Formats: sequence, C-alpha cells, structure tokens
Amino acid sequence: MKRKIALVISLIVLVVAFMVSGCVKSIDMPGSTAIDWSLQAVDGQARVIIGFSGLPDKALVKAFGGEVYAEFAFIKALSAKIPVEAIDGLLRNPHVVYVEPNIELHTLEEQYLWGMERIFGDESFEVTTWGTSTGFGVKVAILDTGIDGTHLDLAGRVAGGKDCTGIGSYSDDNGHGTHVSGTVAAIYSNNSGVYGVAPSASLYAVKVLDSTGSGYLDWIIAGIQWAIDNDIDIINMSLGTTSDAQPLEDACNAAYEAGILIVAAAGNSGNKPGNRDTVEYPGGYASVIAVAASDSNDARATFSSTGPDVELIAPGVSILSTILGDAYAYYSGTSMASPHVAGVAALVLAANSDLTNDDVRLILQQTAENLGLKQEHQGYGLVRADLAVQAASGTTPPASDTDPEPGTVTISSINYSLSRNAKHMYVSVHLDPVVVGASVSIEVYLDGGSSPYFSGTITTDTAGVAKFTIVNAPNGTYSTIVTDVSAAGYTWDDAFPDNSYEKK
Repeated sequence: MKRKIALVISLIVLVVAFMVSGCVKSIDMPGSTAIDWSLQAVDGQARVIIGFSGLPDKALVKAFGGEVYAEFAFIKALSAKIPVEAIDGLLRNPHVVYVEPNIELHTLEEQYLWGMERIFGDESFEVTTWGTSTGFGVKVAILDTGIDGTHLDLAGRVAGGKDCTGIGSYSDDNGHGTHVSGTVAAIYSNNSGVYGVAPSASLYAVKVLDSTGSGYLDWIIAGIQWAIDNDIDIINMSLGTTSDAQPLEDACNAAYEAGILIVAAAGNSGNKPGNRDTVEYPGGYASVIAVAASDSNDARATFSSTGPDVELIAPGVSILSTILGDAYAYYSGTSMASPHVAGVAALVLAANSDLTNDDVRLILQQTAENLGLKQEHQGYGLVRADLAVQAASGTTPPASDTDPEPGTVTISSINYSLSRNAKHMYVSVHLDPVVVGASVSIEVYLDGGSSPYFSGTITTDTAGVAKFTIVNAPNGTYSTIVTDVSAAGYTWDDAFPDNSYEKK
C-alpha cells in the first residue's frame, strides 16, 4: 500500500563449491549465483558463517588468520571475520561444510498507521473522505516545541509561526512538535513516509516549549494570544500541567470566544483502573476539548487521564509520525491522541466553512463512536473523521437512529458532575432506549429560583446522553427540568425523574 513503511528481508540463497586453484574472488557452481567476496570484504576481511561437519573448530579458523565472534553448537557453525584469501583454504578442509557471507537481515514486520486507519472507519488509503475534504484553507496552530518545516512530509505545510521562548526561531529543537504536526497534516502525495489526517491544512508553528519539552505559563499565554491575533481556526496543545492556572483558563476562554476551536491532551496521569479525576490543564477547562488516548484494541491506554472533562478519545499508543531529520518514530501519549482530533476538526471546517467552533465541536461529539467505555474514560467516544465530514458536508445524514422502531422514549436518569477544578458543572440526561441524535432541552434552576439559571438544547451522543456544561457554576442547590425531547420515530412520555444536586 502506498505510503506504508515496510522493511523487507531479501532472501539470498548461496551455493558454494571448491575452487580448483588460484586466489579466491568468487565461489561458483553451474546454475548458482556466484559470491563475489571482494564485495563482501572490508579491508580484505569478510564477515562469514562457517559450517562444520562436527563441532565448530575455533582453532582452525584462528590458524587461517580469522577472528571468531560467536559459536552456535546447535547448528555446528560459528561466525567469524577472516581474510578473503583464506576462504579457499577453509573450504578445502574436510571438516568445513560451507562458508557463507554473514548477511544483514531486516524485519518483515509491516509498520502502518493504525491510528489513521481507525479514525477513518472502513476507509483505506487514499481515504474516500479526502474526496470531500483535505483540510484546505484551515489554519491549525501547533502550540508545542516548534515544527521542522524542512521534513519531507511537512514541506509546504508550515505557513508561518511564532517563537514565544526567546530563542529567535520557531523551528523544532526537540521533535515533539514535529511528531504532533505530522499526525495533523503530513502530506500524502510524495510516495514516502506518513500521512496526516488533514494533509492540506496549513500548519503554524507556535513555539511555546523549549528543547527539553517544557515551557513557562507566559509562553503558553503568548502563543494563544498570537493565535487570536492571526485568525487561527484551530489550536492544538499537546501539553499540560496538573496546576489549575486562572490566566491560562482566561486565555483559553478568550480564544474560544474569538471563534477558535481548542484541542488539548487530557494528560498522562491516569491509573490502570481509571478511577480518579486526573485530567490536566488546559484540557480540564470547559473551553477546551480534552482528548484521551486509546490503543489498537479500542481500550483506554492505562496512562491516559480520566475524569468528567474527557470529551473525546483518539489513538495514542504507538503512533508513527514525523520527527527531526527527515525521520519517523513511534510515540505514545495523549499528546499523540490530541492531533488526531485537531486534524478531524480541520477536515470538518474545510468541508463547511460556515461552521462556528461550537458547530464543529458538536459535530465531533455527535459523530464519535461509542467504544463501550466509561464516560470518564472516552467522553463522547472515538473521534471519527469519515462520519464527522459526512455530517458537516451533508453528504449523508449525521450519525443517528435513522430508522427507529416506533415507540416511546423516556428519561432514565439525570446526573450531575463537576470539572476537576470544581468550577464547571455538567448535567447529563440519559435516554432509554438509547437514541442517537435526539434533541433534548432543559432548564436548570438554582436555589429554588423562579426563573432558570441555565437553559439549553443539545443532541444526544452515541450513548444516548445529552451532556450540558454550565460554565463557572456557583455553589448552591440545582434541579433540572426537561422541557422537550424530540427523536425521529419516538414519542417522549413527558416524564423525567426528580433530581437535585448541591454544589459546595
């Protein structure tokens, strides 16, 4: 397949025979391929495997001026370096069965971009979705260690950038930012290397981390400010901290209000059972899409942070992408998951430029694939490029129950949860049976007030859940009234459970 990286073993069959006389240059036999020992030798010495009829004879090899590297008694052979002119004499010894070049072998394993294949569903390279959108015209800022714009697979993709670290260049001196960038927008038409989710998107290298992969808070904030000033569409931040910083939240909120979609790594602070709220910042802010990491078995990576702020999950284990020096490497982390989502967002926005950041975010949520994991582990589910672009472009109906059996839908539960910093509150309305794409409207009342503190309408995700976010929710007692549920083929029974929640 085009663009897959494969290293293949060349199998060489060597047949040897005695030479009649003369200096050994090649060993030939009718119907066989000759061995040209002059091509095998370095400074007149050849690395060989010598086979014996009995136990390997080290003394014999040393007598011919050879140096023994290893002995393999189970096959009656040893490896050695010997002068080329000694090969003829060795082959004349009745105890020597063969002398063969110690050739180099390479792995047969085919190394492929499993993460890309997973988020494009059943599509294979070149993916069908690219017929609708390749991300052209969308500006994606990579707030990271910079980007190596000279990399073969990123040539022409880096449209500009900003150094916020003070070194004077936004070129990558670490490799992390280049790896992230390859996942977002590595080109697919140069017949080598890897390809990105949105190969025609424009990348902007906003260097906010230094060569060690660390950066000060003011560098990050300066990078966000630059993105706002330069009309960036999407920010990817594969970075994080466990410290909640008000200036960082303010900067993210300002960028979101300016129309920028912000995607960030959820963090690598998870534990094996995933039973703690460990989402890092900026992923933990309501204005940011926090992305968890999945493996090739659709399981949550054990390192992936968990909590109610997780919004989506994407491939993040053994992700192959670009690194410094026209090279490639496998990295793992939620840093690798986040750019998959940023790339899909670029595809969605390129498919329909009239969409707002709120619209794009909603499409990503509605078209995510439910992996059957806990909501705190996967959020709305696995990001799906193919379904999201279809929904954005109108080429197919958005993911929903398009042909449901007629019946009644009810609300099974209304649950409350808080963000890790306890500033924001989430109200989750669960439908029974599970109906995808149903419209749910609610009113939330605080401390028994006569008018709603919050009201909103949203559609259910692939788990049949409508999750509302109340930003900067004050302390107090909350209750929720469901005012409408609309689902094709279903009638809402107008009932919902009594509920209340005290935020302290």
